[in-house]
Amino acid sequence: MRRTIQAVAGILIMVVGLLASTVLAQGMYTQAPSLDEAVANGTLPPVDQRLPSQPYAYTPLSEVGVYGGQFNVFSTGIHPWNDVTEEPARGPFLQIMLQDGSIEPDVALTFELTDNFSVTTIELREGMQWSNGDPFTTEDMRFKFEDMDEFGWSALYGPDSGAAATIEVSGPTSYVINHGLSLPRVILDTVHWRGGEWTMFAPSNWLKQWHSDFNENAEALAAEEGFETAAEAFAWHANINPLNDTNKPTTHPWYPVEFSTTARLYERNPYFHQVDTAGQQLPYVDSVLSQVVDAETYNLKVISGEADLAWGSTSFDNVTLYLENQEAGNYVANLIPTFTTGDVALFPNYTHPNPTWRELFSTVEFRQALSISIDRGEIADVIYQGFAVPLQLTVTEFSPLYKEEWGTSWVQFDPDLANSMLDDLGLTERDGNGIRMDADGESLVFFINISPETTGAQVATHELIREFWADVGIGFEIRTRAQGVFEGGEWDFWSDHEGNGEMYTTTLRGGLIGFRINPWEIYRRAERDIARGATTLADYDGGVIPGEPPPAELGALFDIRQDLLGTEFGGEEYTFLANAYFQGLSDGTYSIGTVGQIPLIFVARPNIGNLVQTLPPWLEGALDLNHFAHQYYYKPE
Repeated sequence: MRRTIQAVAGILIMVVGLLASTVLAQGMYTQAPSLDEAVANGTLPPVDQRLPSQPYAYTPLSEVGVYGGQFNVFSTGIHPWNDVTEEPARGPFLQIMLQDGSIEPDVALTFELTDNFSVTTIELREGMQWSNGDPFTTEDMRFKFEDMDEFGWSALYGPDSGAAATIEVSGPTSYVINHGLSLPRVILDTVHWRGGEWTMFAPSNWLKQWHSDFNENAEALAAEEGFETAAEAFAWHANINPLNDTNKPTTHPWYPVEFSTTARLYERNPYFHQVDTAGQQLPYVDSVLSQVVDAETYNLKVISGEADLAWGSTSFDNVTLYLENQEAGNYVANLIPTFTTGDVALFPNYTHPNPTWRELFSTVEFRQALSISIDRGEIADVIYQGFAVPLQLTVTEFSPLYKEEWGTSWVQFDPDLANSMLDDLGLTERDGNGIRMDADGESLVFFINISPETTGAQVATHELIREFWADVGIGFEIRTRAQGVFEGGEWDFWSDHEGNGEMYTTTLRGGLIGFRINPWEIYRRAERDIARGATTLADYDGGVIPGEPPPAELGALFDIRQDLLGTEFGGEEYTFLANAYFQGLSDGTYSIGTVGQIPLIFVARPNIGNLVQTLPPWLEGALDLNHFAHQYYYKPE
């Protein structure tokens, strides 16, 4: 019987898939009923004339949705980084990375990278349009690349390429980028916000009004609008944070209609280039109303049930509040495990100006002793209510690279062993407060620099660590760091949050994840710049390379890291080097992790479908979940 049911289910899935393919192949597209009147009276073209000749067929996370409704959400400021606002990831990218890590063209129709990763050939979707009906063409790419460089950089073309890239346009939909060197990460730069409207393309037809190279009357227009120069006017209209020109066309699923200091209203983009697998033009929901409130009011609005969706400003500090008010507020608080590999991670200053402490921090047994003196189980249970996982600083278990030995290395709570290891290092003398003293007779009281944005749970974690370390004779004082506090090396421990997934940790991050604020990377980057001819010694003060070379055992990690950046994400060479990299970090216990995989709190109405249940591999921050908002929908009653 079970086999019969499975067979029937398989047949149904196949039939549905064939029907969807037929619908899309025949161009049988439908639109939201809210657009019907505009099409009927001729103020808006029919849907098949608003879509590209080959729209991107988006597969919803769970099921095909239905049209209608408005999302009522809340913002904590007029900046873009809020729920379902104009946050950069809300818009489409050149390519899309699916939940399983596979990549498909999105805004692009085709994307080809040469075998040596140095030249990219892109074909755009013919007939794609901006939200005002302007054609979306290669000119929007060229304009962004060549005429807007002072208003933002592009990760695909810009400073991280290490060379002067060039763009060659061969038609309205075809162009080629020569990166000037092998750049495998180009693929990844197309599947998150760096591959979107903020950095990769811009509405050239609209913005050229204020660009003197394209409009001889640009200065007069600027003066008419109250600007002193056309350049000033152009910067105002092109600005993205905050968005000044709400008439500026967009590729996002919704475009701004009304903006004020208290609210923002968005309506569906009738020219959005995606359809679902049933041929329905996305998005499903007609409009978004975002009201601006302070952080405290945001939480009150959420638990009182006034928010249809909320996740960008929810905090784990309030997890009990969200969970206890679900029924009263008529919402569901979904807890989504994150890529957080260290909600609190401690990084010793390996180049400390005090040579005795520098030697101490550079001793692996000292770092290991500090690590096992921390009761991560108590932190997870007491502070994170059992939702966190004791974890050393490495990739999380959601990464294919993950090895249990990395996550559990020196995380056991063993204060007796920690005391013994510290004694073996000669740290047996103590001051009147029971704090161990170094060889110079100085008490080992370390200042831990924490961020001003540290959450309540993170502050409580530091307080517990202070108690744990005191039990083994190590002093710990918390100091909120100010900008520039690390200059000159005047710090003992740096505390930080490591919340990115494997993709960012291995290929997109600028530095080694086991370290913070060190002069070694400055030195190595300068070395690389000199080696490839980008700079010479004469370009540096006194003809001396800045920073200092890393110790021999760490130089190998820097080399692996650099080689890793030159591999294809997920490939055989990448996997080999990434394993070597994280094994090296684990063997050296260069950083001290605490707990990870802290859940993201995603609040939503019970009748909203297609909600994210697991984070995508490319996610950089929680607000990047805006990328999925266009396929959320209200289920029929």
